[in-house]
Amino acid sequence: MKTLTKKDIEAFRERGYHVARGVFDGDEIARLREGYDYILELAARTDLPDAILQGKDREVHIHLQTPRPMVGTKAVPYLRKVQWPSLIHPAFEEIRNSAKFPALLERLIGTSLKQYINQINFKMPGGDIHFPWHQDIRPTPAFRDQVNNYVQTIIVVDEATVANGCLHVVPGSHKLGNLKVTRYAKGEVEDQVDVSSAVPCEAMPGDVVMFTSYTVHGSVPNTTDKPRRSYINGFVRASACDVGKWAFLEGKPVPITSDRDYHEIRYGLQDK
Repeated sequence: MKTLTKKDIEAFRERGYHVARGVFDGDEIARLREGYDYILELAARTDLPDAILQGKDREVHIHLQTPRPMVGTKAVPYLRKVQWPSLIHPAFEEIRNSAKFPALLERLIGTSLKQYINQINFKMPGGDIHFPWHQDIRPTPAFRDQVNNYVQTIIVVDEATVANGCLHVVPGSHKLGNLKVTRYAKGEVEDQVDVSSAVPCEAMPGDVVMFTSYTVHGSVPNTTDKPRRSYINGFVRASACDVGKWAFLEGKPVPITSDRDYHEIRYGLQDK
């Protein structure tokens, strides 16, 4: 399994990001795509509960960023993200609990890991979905010493290119600490960071983009005729975190739990 070398770790600490190549294989990416196909079916439904569309329970959130009120197939191009997809389709849970994650992260944050983010992002053709410059700051004091104890990971599901709106990061921006800006507020990050120095993280399916919660990043819309999808899992050293769901205990996977069963949208349960 893929691990980080001393050089990789030094680069991550210096630049605030790293791209680990070829972590997940073709079969694993194909399995994830099964999950994405199911999520698209959900997004096309007209009977999704409001709590799920609005993320009111702070768990599963199917976020449709439509330019005007719309549902059904017309809304699908505007699917922006789904939070906690592991509670909806088993493919996401299988990969979330993959032994490849503790192997990859051990030398950065250990093998007992909690999780605050479990999310899939979509950039569908014509949806004009973008993510303005921001940091992934987590609430304090729930997360202590974030720059050393939290790693955001993004599994590349479709080839990520400049044309389809791949992630851009500002190298070294994590050293500025918490910028204390309003999330996605226009111009607030740019007032403190030279975003012209941002670099594109072009990557192939199975690669994993990794960065700190302080690393400034963002992306522009997909201008191609094919979707770009990515799978985000934010891991934190368990000893530095008082909230979140367990992911691994000493390298062993911990199944996801919830107070809800999500039977109305969970794969294989809707008709039971």
